[in-house]
Amino acid sequence: MINRVLIRTRVLQVAYAHLHRGELSLSAAEQDLELSLQRTYDLYLYLLQLIPSLTDFYREVLEVRRRKHLATQAERTPNMRLVENRLAAQLSETPELTAWYAGFGLRWEDDEALLRHLLRKIEHSELYQDYAHARSDSWAADQAFWLEAFHQLIAGDELLNEYLEAHSIYWEDDLAVVEKAEVEERPHSEEEQLQQALQAAREAGTYQAVRLENGPVEVVKDFLEKTLRRATEEEGLQGQILPMFRDEEDELFARHLLRQLLMKGGDYMQFIEPVLSEGWSTERLADIDALLLRLGVTEFLHFPAIPTHITINEYVELAKHYSTAHSAAFVNGVLDAVARQLKDSGKIIKQ
Repeated sequence: MINRVLIRTRVLQVAYAHLHRGELSLSAAEQDLELSLQRTYDLYLYLLQLIPSLTDFYREVLEVRRRKHLATQAERTPNMRLVENRLAAQLSETPELTAWYAGFGLRWEDDEALLRHLLRKIEHSELYQDYAHARSDSWAADQAFWLEAFHQLIAGDELLNEYLEAHSIYWEDDLAVVEKAEVEERPHSEEEQLQQALQAAREAGTYQAVRLENGPVEVVKDFLEKTLRRATEEEGLQGQILPMFRDEEDELFARHLLRQLLMKGGDYMQFIEPVLSEGWSTERLADIDALLLRLGVTEFLHFPAIPTHITINEYVELAKHYSTAHSAAFVNGVLDAVARQLKDSGKIIKQ
């Protein structure tokens, strides 16, 4: 489940924090990376568990409504389609998920306000009305409902995202919307300065908000939907819960990339500086751009199986959402020139 897009993003975040906190040791940085990747995987499982947890809570809600002194006819005989959803039942019986949830520290059941909010949103949706009152009753319809409900109603819910952000810094949807401002002098720390710069950018027409589809939280949600699609009527989710890493190679990639960057990344400026134009001296490089370039060179030198164009494309995408509006083209040009330089000098042999 933790693919290389997620790995590069987490390595970038951890390395950036490391380089701005000089007291952080290499072993501490590696531990931070390991924790960030584990929490990313936990989020995948936790969101899967939301479906059976919502279902169990809805069952309790319907029972409370039924027992009301002045219950309406609809409350006395509620529609049970959602409570009896077969995909939700299969999730609740998936050994990998139930075992993980039993040992996890958070419980959806502890936040009834959030569960009520999500259920209210579902009940009032056209999607639910069509599902609850459809003449056909099939496992495929049950699966389709939760796929669409998660995609349309749950994944982008603001209260849910606030809940996730409150419980883990690694669950912040920090890349869902990235604000960018083109300013001559980038504010370094003061929030007031930043807001002033953003306001000035809005007035000048240089402000932009960009939806990022491959931020960590967004990628996790996408993997959840893929997992639900892989369920079958006969087997449910048995054997379909994705492992944390596809294989040992990806796990080693994460550790090796961070370690080589932090141990040798500073030396790699010798390959970067010669291809910088006069207007882009090392001193003028934004910290994030310099880090993206060093990450690219790290991959060039230490991962012979990864083609250079793949490396370049990945860090260009990160530059689009972590740096300025012009950084993507800049990172692309510099890494392309460095790759050619390394190939010509025989320091790397790859596509």
